Parts: sequence; C-alpha cells; structure tokens
Amino acid sequence: MTMESPPEEVAHARLWFNTIDYAIFFSMLGMSALIGLYYGFFAKQKQNNTAEYLLGSKQMKVFPVAMSLTATHISAVTMLGVPAEMYRYGTQYWACSISGIIVTIFMVYVFLPVFFELQTTSCYAYLELRFSKRVRSLASLLFMLYCLLNVPVLIYTPAIAFSHVSGINLHIITPVICCICIFYTTFGGIRAVIWTDTLQFGAMLLALCVVMTLGTLQLGGFINIFKIADAGGRLIWFNVDPDPTLRSSFWLVSVGLTSMWISNIGVTPECIQRFLTVPDLSSAKKAVWIFGAGHIIVKLCSVYNGLLIFSKYHDCDPVHSGLVKKNDQIFAYYVLDVAQKIPGLPGLFVVGIFSAALSSMSTTMNTLSGTMYDDFVKPHFNLNESTASTVIKSMVVFIGVLCLLLVFVVEKLGSVFSLAISVSGVTSGTLLGIFFLGMFSPKINAKGAFWGAIISLGALCVIAAGAQLEILNGNLKYQSLPLRYDGCSGFNSTGTETSTFYVDAEGHDNSEVPWVFRLGFMYYSLLGTVIAVVAGTIISFITGGQKEPIPEQLLTPWVRPLYRPIRSVDDYECKLTKNQLYAVKEVQKNCK
Repeated sequence: MTMESPPEEVAHARLWFNTIDYAIFFSMLGMSALIGLYYGFFAKQKQNNTAEYLLGSKQMKVFPVAMSLTATHISAVTMLGVPAEMYRYGTQYWACSISGIIVTIFMVYVFLPVFFELQTTSCYAYLELRFSKRVRSLASLLFMLYCLLNVPVLIYTPAIAFSHVSGINLHIITPVICCICIFYTTFGGIRAVIWTDTLQFGAMLLALCVVMTLGTLQLGGFINIFKIADAGGRLIWFNVDPDPTLRSSFWLVSVGLTSMWISNIGVTPECIQRFLTVPDLSSAKKAVWIFGAGHIIVKLCSVYNGLLIFSKYHDCDPVHSGLVKKNDQIFAYYVLDVAQKIPGLPGLFVVGIFSAALSSMSTTMNTLSGTMYDDFVKPHFNLNESTASTVIKSMVVFIGVLCLLLVFVVEKLGSVFSLAISVSGVTSGTLLGIFFLGMFSPKINAKGAFWGAIISLGALCVIAAGAQLEILNGNLKYQSLPLRYDGCSGFNSTGTETSTFYVDAEGHDNSEVPWVFRLGFMYYSLLGTVIAVVAGTIISFITGGQKEPIPEQLLTPWVRPLYRPIRSVDDYECKLTKNQLYAVKEVQKNCK
C-alpha cells in the first residue's frame, strides 16, 4: 500500500521553539565556547605544547574522562536515529547491550594494557613497532577516512531536528554550530574537549530523563506502553533468523555491532587518547567500566524512547499526516508534542541532541589532528613545542571546515541510523583486523597485515557503495512494520479509505539486487575483520611469516603466557628496521 498525501488541515499542528527554548539552547552553546576560551587563554595550563594540548599532561580525573568517552559515543544518531528505527522496525536493537558488555571486557583485558604500556599519543605507533611504517600509515589513513565520513553524519542528524523545531534552514544552523565547536576545540585542547563533553553529557542525560518520565506518565505508565507496543508488533526480543540480509535480527545486532564497537572503542585514537590522560592503568580501567555502563544505559533508553513515540502515535503516523517530513525527525517532534506546556523542556532536549553531536565532533577533531601530526608531520619535521601546538590547532580548523562541507553531501543520502553504521563499518572492520593480527599472533608479518587490510577495505568499499547506490535508486528497500493512520484528524473524510494502515516498501522484492549488496549493514564491520584476518594470515604464511621474535609487550596479555622469547622493546631495538626506529624512541622510556 502506498502512502497517501498528507492532509492539508494538519499544517497548523506544527510545533515550534519559543523564546525560553532558544535561550536555553544558545546558553549551552555559549557555555561550551566559554570553556574553550578559559582553557585557551586564562587557565594555568597553557595549550602551547603537544603533551598538554593532546593529553592534558596526564592529570585528568577518571569521572570526566569516562563522561567524555560516553558523550563521544552517544551521538545524535543514538538520540534520534535509534528511536526512529524502533518506531518503524521494532525493538531488536536492545541486543546492543550484549555488545556493550563484550566490548567493555575486550577493552579492559585485551587492548588497554598494551596501549597503556606503550604510552603513545597515536595508538597507530603500535603498528609501526609490530609491523612497519607502511602499516601504520595505512591505519592512520583509514582512521582519517572514518572520521571524514562519520562526523558529517553526526552533525547533520541534530541539524535536521533543530530545523524542524525552529524553522531555521539547516544550511544556516550547521555552520554556526560547527564554528563554535571548532573554536573551543582549537583553543581549549583536550581539557576543553573533556569538560565540554562532561557538561554536554549532563545536559543530554537530564533531557533524556525528563522526556522519558513525562512521556511515561502521559501514556499511563510502563505497562500500558508495552501493551500498546506489543499490540502494534513492536516488541521483538529474539528474532534469531540467521538470514544475513535482514535489516535487523538478534545476530545482526549482538554479533555485527560487537566488532564495530570493539574497533571504534578499543583501537581508535579518540578513545586511547582519553585513557592516556589519566595517571595510571588502574584509573584507565575504572574509566572504561564507567563508560561501558553509561554507554549501555543510554542505548537502552533510546530503545525505550522508540516505544514511547510508537505508543503516542500508534494510530496516527506523523510522517503520513505531514507533521514531519522525515522519519528521523519523529522523536524531535514527539518531544515538542509532549512538552509543549513545559517552558524550556524542548530547548533542553535539543541541547541534548546537539551536545551529543558536538562531543563527537570535538573529540574527533582533537584526536584526528593529533594522529595526523604524530604520524605524518612529526617524523619529517623537527618542530619546537610551540610551533607543533600551532600546527595541530591549524589542523583542527581544517578538519572542522572539511566536515562542515561534507554535511551537505550527507543530506542527499538515506536514514541516518543505517548510514552511520554503514559508514563506520567500512573502516572499523579493517582496522580491527589489523590489530587482531598484531596482538593475537606473533607469526603474522608486515606484508600480511598490509595486504590483508587492503583487500578488506577494497571489499567493504565495493559492498557499502553498491548497497547505497541500490538504496538511492530505489532497488533496495526494507519493509517496515504496519503504521496506522486511522486516528489522524480527518481520517476517511472522503469515505474512500479502504485500510487503516500502510507498510513502507510493502511487497517489495530485493531478490534482483546482488546478494552481496543485500547483506545487513550491521555485518559490515564483522565481515571486514574476518576478511582482514583471513587474508592477512594467508599472505603471511605464503611470504614466510614473521621471521624475527617480537617483544611480549606488543601482544595482548591473553597471549603473552604462551610466547616469551623477548621481554622488552629495548631488547627488540636491535632487530628493527630503520623505519621502526622512530617509533621505538616514542615508547622506549615507558617500557623499561
């Protein structure tokens, strides 16, 4: 059944910001800018050297670091995209909590001990020690690609929500928001990023709690909400269908997302850099556990918010009625709808949405600038600390402007939820595969790691790009759950209606699309990891494997008891190539 044209009489039902909402919104942006101003120009710790700018002199506290990490990984996609996904496709995404537990364990016991011993600003220095400069450069380029593809999606998501509630064109609001973020990230360094993240995460949590409490009370409590969701077929807990071409299933979420999150949290500079800002490994582990718990709780809250909007609009779909233009705007409209009589609450919620985006963007700009400097500038130029700090700040500005320009490309693409996961999956699987090869097997050589990564990246780029083209051409569609409209104002006023609901893409057949492009987007990262590991292992075997022994510090603690021929990086120095000597100098003093 096709979607009917929205009735004109609902146009007056549009909801907008009021003066208090605007005041709250711009106050939060002003406070973020002031934090950057303080750490950039007035704080005792001046941002005029790389150690302070990138690591906060390793004197940050556990709680703000954990909050910063949580804010970074709870993006606007989580706040808006996940509820919209639950509204149309059901609650199977709850299984992300299983992924969160696994990821936290991997981080604490597999990756964190290795990186904390090495103490490098860029975690990719590990790859130069373990393999070669070429592998390190490839990984850094993959991270740059991930950031430049992912950040525009994270910026665009809250921009469409704000555009809906304010009437301001997103082409106007997006540059304003990005400029403020670029300002406090450029001048405030890692300290400003972490403290603005903490402030913004607090606003985000407050907004979530108020909206969830208010919505639950208005809809008659938890039991009634779950009853309505169950009647509408939204309660899907264990869809164990193994079909990998489904949009969502228990295996797609719990297995597919696990590999992506392990990569995005365990082996990316934006997280490793945060952990290195605390004084010791014990503090870093505490930060991981706090982050893991917060990450899971907010994700599950977003799933519950999907049930709230379905219960509210179970008999009148806002997209069908014309109240919103895109599915991704539904939750923002819901907040305005339920909170219209509470001054400031809609503004607080949109602040929460933008806070999620700003925290992700500021973290990425700060980390990516540090990675680019460490991996591509520092080895070739002998700069003093003041000049190096200026170069990094210039990189932050360049990255921010480039991401802003890419936002206008993202708006032409599909659902922000599937788009964000697809984009992340292209590079995260390949990166995770490289680190798995290095940390779990002493027999893999540099050729295996490099060409395994190239093969993985090439395959994932073809799959993701092909799938996106099929979606844009209308060939690849996923059937939604039924969406009713018989409760909308003016329903069947002409007496010609023959149904009370519609189903997006009902009856659409994806069988003509090549199977590889129909693969569920949550599997992209897992597939990339498997391809990199398998191809890397085969190529290493063909090329003779790792001929020289490696220090146990380059292996995860789980593997070290099985392999102890060299005890330290110091012993390893005499066996390194010239390209690896620079990386040794970076970590040698921390590994004795």
